[in-house]
Amino acid sequence: MRVSFAAKAAVAAALAAASLTVAAPANASQQAALTEVKCSSDKDQMSFTKFVGYTRCFKGVGDLDVKPLWNTEANWVITGNHSGWFSYEPTPGDVKVQHFSKYQTLTGQFYPLRHIHVDG
Repeated sequence: MRVSFAAKAAVAAALAAASLTVAAPANASQQAALTEVKCSSDKDQMSFTKFVGYTRCFKGVGDLDVKPLWNTEANWVITGNHSGWFSYEPTPGDVKVQHFSKYQTLTGQFYPLRHIHVDG
């Protein structure tokens, strides 16, 4: 029995698609690039809260330079299910790095916020 070239190509394409599906991470949402998001009670977010109550939230993995806005101050950091580090610059040229683990609440004067790194 002979198998046509088209049939062989269809089988090869199906096998390639199946191997790509297997290679995808089990929870692809955790692998999304780190970005600023609207704050919610989602445990996949980390939040930086200013003393007066303004909060900025981030979700994903990787690195993100924080835009220098008036609200780049943080007095409370809730890390959610993230680990990594962030940097801040309390005086010009004096960059500090704060490492964090999953499910931590940090308090301090972490401002102005400059960069966030979340481990994959």
